[in-house]
Amino acid sequence: MPLDLQKNHVLTEKGKLIELLYDEELVHPAEQLYESGAVYDVSKLEANLYIATVRDGKHYEVEIQSPFAKKQKCSCECKFFEQNKICRHVIAVLFDLRKNQNEAKDTDAKTRKKITQPKPVSLNITHILDVIHHDELMAFVKNYARQDKKFATQLKVNFARKIDLADNVDKYRNILNSLIKPHAGQSTRASASEIKAVAQVLEEFADQINDCIALRQFREAFDILNSAFAKLEYIRHHYSVHSDLLAGLGSRYHQIASGLLNENLPPELRAEVRDYFMDLATRSYYHFRHIDQNILAILGQEFKPAKRIRLLETAEHLATIRSGDEKALLLAIYIRLSGKYGKNETGLIRKWSVSLVKVCDFLLEGREEKLALRILEQSFDTRSYDKEIAARLVYLYVRLRHHEKLKEMAVTAYINSADIKYMDILKREVTSEEFADVTVQLREKLISEKTDPNLLIRLYRKEEDWSGLMDYLQALGSIEILMQYDSLLYKYQRSRLINAYTDLITIYLEEHVGEKTYEYLARIKQHIGHQQMEALERRIREILHEKFSHRPVLLENFE
Repeated sequence: MPLDLQKNHVLTEKGKLIELLYDEELVHPAEQLYESGAVYDVSKLEANLYIATVRDGKHYEVEIQSPFAKKQKCSCECKFFEQNKICRHVIAVLFDLRKNQNEAKDTDAKTRKKITQPKPVSLNITHILDVIHHDELMAFVKNYARQDKKFATQLKVNFARKIDLADNVDKYRNILNSLIKPHAGQSTRASASEIKAVAQVLEEFADQINDCIALRQFREAFDILNSAFAKLEYIRHHYSVHSDLLAGLGSRYHQIASGLLNENLPPELRAEVRDYFMDLATRSYYHFRHIDQNILAILGQEFKPAKRIRLLETAEHLATIRSGDEKALLLAIYIRLSGKYGKNETGLIRKWSVSLVKVCDFLLEGREEKLALRILEQSFDTRSYDKEIAARLVYLYVRLRHHEKLKEMAVTAYINSADIKYMDILKREVTSEEFADVTVQLREKLISEKTDPNLLIRLYRKEEDWSGLMDYLQALGSIEILMQYDSLLYKYQRSRLINAYTDLITIYLEEHVGEKTYEYLARIKQHIGHQQMEALERRIREILHEKFSHRPVLLENFE
């Protein structure tokens, strides 16, 4: 058979699995309609287009194009079909068409058997399955499954959904327990290869859950999720091997859990799913690792803030018994669920000595910028500067474009940390005029408070604002600080530098006499000579001749 025909054949055969493709609540009444003879007047109008009538209280006309194919289209006159695009009447007609097609296929097969077929030139699986008897195949599968554990497991995983047991949750739980037994010490500890094998099964179960949800088989989806999710979290708690693989599975199962609750579940099933998740969240092996991907966050989507009391109580209880980052994360989840940061939330953070910054970092991971900002602003105290809080406030003011607060906090952070990056951030976020105003305010603040002058000097140097630097050094009036930066200013602000030097020297000599003045001038001369600033040296000598000729010893010392 050509490849494209084989593909169509496979799709057609798969499409005939009516019992698996459609919801059981529709399949059962459809089958009863078909077996009662309610389907009649089935006609083939053209290639792959069928029309039929179904008696169900009244008569409904059904049309089906390309039945059992991927591109199948159908219609029915009933109201249920209008709302759901499928109904029991369409499925009843599909049962009738399947029977007729199977009977025709059997007739063709009997006819073909009478014709002598050429012998195949090679042995392949298709030939074997066509020739061997059903009983022989069954015997082989049973025997091989007894001998090969992996084959037996794969057999169960692939066909578990087709077997309806008294307790379908146990069905999937037993499959997983056969791979990894409950942890009870080193003797029962699983190997890395066994962990990988169970992870592959959990991947397949995740695919099956998604298939069930797509087919609206929500009960079956929950039966699989019930066992698989708990087993995954149990393994993640007890084993550290293949951590990346298991973390990826954890993310996937949390997404599936959220997706299931977003479906239009029957009320009883929805309540059962909620109770299961609440129970799972409180189990000792379930750990909270991410503010978005956790059971309480998923359940939080189910309720409005006023109805989240049970979730808040659970988060608070778990925070009392968990430690480290998990405790901080649980408090972040609590604050997020409550939607506020009041006395109760403040008290919890103090009660358990949890890092407030860590809590806010988790909130930021969950895109709760405004809530994190409220907490940080309430906690920041300029009298006891906290560099971690300040750094996050600067980040949030940038992110939320709060420029006025950013200017204030960037200056505060720079003064307390001497980290120029805060001024770089500010310059990037505000206009050049605003940045210039901030620089002026910073200058006034540093001068009035007599704070480390190097803070503003460092900023002027980075901006290459030599005029501003010269203004600041003149305002400081310190010859020692001027000497630290005169080599740069001699190049860019020579005239003003010379004037600043002569002004400061004049003031000093007018206020001092004796040995101190000699030492003062000797130190300046040595420094100027080392920096090779001849013009400055000449000007100082001129000033000494002009203003201090009555003190010849000063000139002698400088010569």
